[in-house]
Amino acid sequence: MQIGLIFDMDGVIVENHKYHYLAWQKTAAKHGASIDEDFYREKMNGRTLNKLMKVVFDREMSAEEAKTIGSEKEAIYRELYRDHRRPTTGLVRFLEAAKAKGIPMAVGTSAPKENVVFTLDDLDLRKYFVGVVDDSMVIHGKPDPEVYLKGAELVGRKPEQCIVFEDAVSGIEAGKAAGAKVVGLATSHSREELDADLIIDNFSQLKWEQLEDLLSK
Repeated sequence: MQIGLIFDMDGVIVENHKYHYLAWQKTAAKHGASIDEDFYREKMNGRTLNKLMKVVFDREMSAEEAKTIGSEKEAIYRELYRDHRRPTTGLVRFLEAAKAKGIPMAVGTSAPKENVVFTLDDLDLRKYFVGVVDDSMVIHGKPDPEVYLKGAELVGRKPEQCIVFEDAVSGIEAGKAAGAKVVGLATSHSREELDADLIIDNFSQLKWEQLEDLLSK
């Protein structure tokens, strides 16, 4: 059975929901807006920076202003999370097992390139992946399937041969819209909120037979 694995980054490869939320709180307050955690989870999680600007500030802004505020927010996030970075429980063992089986893997994220380096390179995880699709490589952010369709191309598989790992509601929608099976991680949302094909708390709970069963359905 041919399998390709595509991983969202934030909330999947690292469990960093809290730090993105805190960074957005600080950034929004500085620029005269406010958000609470419910708003963040329901309206923001999983979307690209460009889309988030209108959601957070409820107004049109120039591309230059959006980029400036977005870069400011991401710098705050990296500073907050820097000393807390670690792979999600069970992830490295899972990646090692997939690599030993010769299964191609890629990352499909709404995050900017700086955050990809901050996460994958600083935690020495990039070696497991054949490539990364970041926010600069897509026109349409999640829940549009573009990021996962490009991820499937990276791993050399048809979308229906791929399993997507996601924590965000919009990301799960994107994976399904691409035609992939989706494993939801309950790191940013409760299990009840995730409409995925399989739901886990972390990678230590995952068995290969479950993934094979998903693709055979």
